[in-house]
Amino acid sequence: MTSESILVCLLILAIAVFGYVRLYKRYQRNIKKVTFMFDSIDSHDYSFKFPTDGLSGNDRLLNISLNRIKQILLNNRDEALEREKYYELIINSVDTGILIVNQKGNILQHNKAANKLLGVDILTHIDQVKGKLESGSLAKRETTSVLKEKKVRIIAISDINNELSNQEIDSWIKLIRVLTHEIMNTITPITSLSETLLKNAKGEQKAGLDVINKTGKELISFVENYRKFTHIPTPQPTLFYVKPFIERMVSLTGRAIDIDIKPNDLMVYADEALIAHVVTNVLKNAIQATTQDQQIRIEAFSNEKDAVVIDISNNGELIPDDIAQHIFIPFFTTKKEGSGVGLSLSRQIMRLSNGYIILKQDKEQSIVTFELVFN
Repeated sequence: MTSESILVCLLILAIAVFGYVRLYKRYQRNIKKVTFMFDSIDSHDYSFKFPTDGLSGNDRLLNISLNRIKQILLNNRDEALEREKYYELIINSVDTGILIVNQKGNILQHNKAANKLLGVDILTHIDQVKGKLESGSLAKRETTSVLKEKKVRIIAISDINNELSNQEIDSWIKLIRVLTHEIMNTITPITSLSETLLKNAKGEQKAGLDVINKTGKELISFVENYRKFTHIPTPQPTLFYVKPFIERMVSLTGRAIDIDIKPNDLMVYADEALIAHVVTNVLKNAIQATTQDQQIRIEAFSNEKDAVVIDISNNGELIPDDIAQHIFIPFFTTKKEGSGVGLSLSRQIMRLSNGYIILKQDKEQSIVTFELVFN
């Protein structure tokens, strides 16, 4: 082999080595880019961007492709976050408590209703609320699923008392509608006919018809009063300030009543006209239960769960336990002139207003409180 041939071979070898080294460096540089991109994404850092200006050929094409991959992953992440917020909004809007628990008992996710029903602000482990879940005061339903290839328990809880209360109200409403319909169909013609006959009646016949007519009208009035319980108009909620609302309600009573509203601009979202019926009825009962020397007090505030609370209290006589457990039942009353509709109607209005009304009694200080809660 001549020296020229050897020189050519060496030149070719040098070019090959140079090309290999250059390709190897490009390969290493590209590998570092890809590794950097995945490390950043794994750390949830999407702030990087590979430069494309001043580059040409494969380097520019690679950087454009890596930026595109990043943007696709970023869009998918944003969509997943939006879906997660949407699902969280849904589970927080239901009254049923939801707990997602892993095999170690750690609570991976829960909604606001779970905090409320279990009476805790922070939920991290199922052992925190094990006693409450097994107490029998809550209805519990449980199922299993797989989350990220790991088995989890999904626990749904609800308040047994509220469920029974709602079923009880629905049953009363159905019964009252049937009874009032049948009574009205029967008594209305009798009243109408007695009025017609009274025009030409004389003596004992007139007296008898007069009794029938008056009794019929009284019965119609009686039934109409009960009809109110089943014909509450659909609430038309709006935002209104609690303080001027309470002050207006108090001014209608003609009684000195202590008021404490905090803050002054406290607002509630409800049908003001319907809530006025509730407050008026509770204040009327408080006035009837107290003398002028006894105190009636109204407090309104936002509790730790951001619910608006209106407490109407008095220091009159306590309500006996055997009566207290029945006061919200339709037609139950201890008053001679009472219809037994007021408090049951109030509870129905609060229920339709996404709230509730309860009786609380401080037996040591002899204070009776009706608490209105707007969630």
